[in-house]
Amino acid sequence: MIDIFSRLGIVLGLGLLVGLQRQRTDARLAGFRTFPLVTLFGALCALLAENFGGWTVAGGLAGPALIIAGGNLPLLRAGEERPGLNTEVTMLLMFVVGAYTMVGSLAVAIAICGAAAVLSSLPLKNQTEQSE
Repeated sequence: MIDIFSRLGIVLGLGLLVGLQRQRTDARLAGFRTFPLVTLFGALCALLAENFGGWTVAGGLAGPALIIAGGNLPLLRAGEERPGLNTEVTMLLMFVVGAYTMVGSLAVAIAICGAAAVLSSLPLKNQTEQSE
């Protein structure tokens, strides 16, 4: 039981780390509060999968995917140009990291989260040219 709570704490911390990074980029879809929630949701789906099967995680992944689609629909209708899908892909990755943290190696989950945070913070080529 204590192991579950410690893993949930790690999941929360990983989500907060990536959420803080994404918040700094003014991402409209998700930020400091959303990423920990998505990561915790992945962790809870993994816990439920122990009793209800792996389809719980697959079905749970549809939730963030639908949120991403719904969040981007107004932008697509308005014809607004998007620079990329970094936030969206990172959100799906963090759901999976949350699920993996509950059943797999903590070191691997932490390394993946760290890599995601670093990759998400790298500037786009266009952004570096505009700032010079």
